[in-house]
Amino acid sequence: MLELDLSRHCIETAIRRRHDAAVRTYFRQESERPRLEEEITLLLEALETLDFSALRGLHPAMAGSTEARVVLSKKCGGPLAILIDGRPLQDLPQRKTPQRS
Repeated sequence: MLELDLSRHCIETAIRRRHDAAVRTYFRQESERPRLEEEITLLLEALETLDFSALRGLHPAMAGSTEARVVLSKKCGGPLAILIDGRPLQDLPQRKTPQRS
């Protein structure tokens, strides 16, 4: 479970920045690696699968400038979840995967 600060940035920017910071720390602090591996995996899955444009359109808090408590989580083997002030968002929009010919 990761709390995201959306007071200044949209959800996509917050996740990208948190991912970048976690990767930098991973290579600098060996003792933090086990915790950071889980965080990086969760953040990377969000970056690769969520349709952030649709998410911002459906949920104004995802566009940033909010004081709401926003949490990104994933239960073991389950789908990603985003909670706003403890309430889960339903049917998170997913990126469309390109079709191969």
